[in-house]
Amino acid sequence: MPDRWITSTLQTYEGDSRPAHTYLGADGDPVTLSRSELLTAVRQSAGALTAVGLRTGDRVALVADGPASFVPVFLGALWAGVVPVPLPPPPPLGRLDAWRSLLGEALAAAAPKAVVAPEAVWRVLPEAPAPWTRYAYELLGGRGGFGPPQPVPRLPDDIVYLQFSSGSTGRPRAVAASAGAVSANAYAIMRDGLGVDPGRDRAVSWLPLHHDMGLVGFVLAPLAVGMPVTLLPTRAFVRDPGVWMRVMSEARGTITFAPNFAFGLAARRVRPEAAAGLDLSGVRVLGCGGEPVNSATLHRFTRAYAPAGLDPGTLLPCYGLAESTLAVTFGRGPLPESDEPVNCGRPFPGHEVAVTDATGTPCAERAVGEIWVRGPSVAAGYLGEPAATARTFRPDGWLRTGDRGYLADGELRVTGRLKDVLVVNGRTIDPTSLEWCVQELDGVREGGVVAFTRPARDTEEVVVVAECRPSDAVGLDRAVRAAVAGQLALAVGEVVAVRAGTIPRTTSGKPRRQETRRRHLAGQLAAFTRDVPGQHKEADRVHSR
Repeated sequence: MPDRWITSTLQTYEGDSRPAHTYLGADGDPVTLSRSELLTAVRQSAGALTAVGLRTGDRVALVADGPASFVPVFLGALWAGVVPVPLPPPPPLGRLDAWRSLLGEALAAAAPKAVVAPEAVWRVLPEAPAPWTRYAYELLGGRGGFGPPQPVPRLPDDIVYLQFSSGSTGRPRAVAASAGAVSANAYAIMRDGLGVDPGRDRAVSWLPLHHDMGLVGFVLAPLAVGMPVTLLPTRAFVRDPGVWMRVMSEARGTITFAPNFAFGLAARRVRPEAAAGLDLSGVRVLGCGGEPVNSATLHRFTRAYAPAGLDPGTLLPCYGLAESTLAVTFGRGPLPESDEPVNCGRPFPGHEVAVTDATGTPCAERAVGEIWVRGPSVAAGYLGEPAATARTFRPDGWLRTGDRGYLADGELRVTGRLKDVLVVNGRTIDPTSLEWCVQELDGVREGGVVAFTRPARDTEEVVVVAECRPSDAVGLDRAVRAAVAGQLALAVGEVVAVRAGTIPRTTSGKPRRQETRRRHLAGQLAAFTRDVPGQHKEADRVHSR
């Protein structure tokens, strides 16, 4: 195992007064824990988990709502040798039924011995008999004293937590994260990717902690090298995207990461005078990953925050996935504005990336195929799914990602997902290029566009679903068709305008294209009446042709 497992690093925090974590509550007030205080909270959580009967190897599901409650319990589980399973909190914008269904599927797959969630979450879950015991974060802390004085040792192949994949093209699967893979990826990110100096750097994140980008990138990896982190509740960013850069300014943050859509939201919501009141001159890394990276969006972001002294050279495109713990490649600057897929860089030392055709044969330079990954960060497989594990995790160590892209001079450019590709009149199109084109139109919600195909007489035809306000639905059909035809020389068969929050998403916020398509074909998407001023009623069914 490279270096040592995360809990061994936590041991060194005894008596250390340097800052470790700063949590921002819903009121915006920061609470900072020193390294020593974080260690105390972790050991107390470990004691509480063992006091309720959890033992080494048992699984405990943790609904990852607020960082201040979730993080110490997650780390306490690792300390006690218990296997934590992070799960998403209720969505901030409705869709409770879908969340309950997803939670039920995840719990059935993970089969935990206990489930811990905020009291408010238990109030929105129906009472039902279950093979696990329920606990609230608020009450768990009062159980037991300190956990074991030393962390339970873990071997490189030991499964230390379960990480559900995003499920953007299907149902989420429980990725079995081993101690060796997590350690390898954490040190690769911090040392090889970012060159972190714990005495100089400070990270800021609002990312969901049930997702690998938030959990590994801003909890586990920083702990490996002792970098302080400020953690905001995800709900704070959802309510006000501007809070992200305000906290970066206030905390003197140097490193932050987010998906592409977040940069677009933050750029659209800030006024020049507000940006000018911030100080982002100390920012060193603006990482973008988790979904295809749009250079136009990132440059719009850096222009919006230029009055705060933000350097465009801090942009860092990257590529990764839960099945390889988190990160695989980091790009390099400067980032040009180009229609070509963004350069996501080379793999970390000791890791490999290949692009293959349908037979598994390596593709030629710049030929698009499936991205394969190999290296010490690759997970052990999917819990309880031997067939899916065999399809994805090859015996020779290669991981089939299901993503499309190509290599140019050894550097990776990602184009999309294999299952989402649009094929129209023999032409292959990645839907992200079409979606980015449409979301630039006035009134269309950032990240709120999904494109897919449906059967037509002679070939497949393109359907575009766009989230917008009722008043912006008027004329949208015509504008979408003109933009897509002008930029991509592609005809759109149907435009469906829907309210914000209608498009189904993964727990990490990615649009689920295949599920959107299924609902559309089943008549389950409520659309605005199109192009009729004053008649923005929602249809009972999607308009279809």
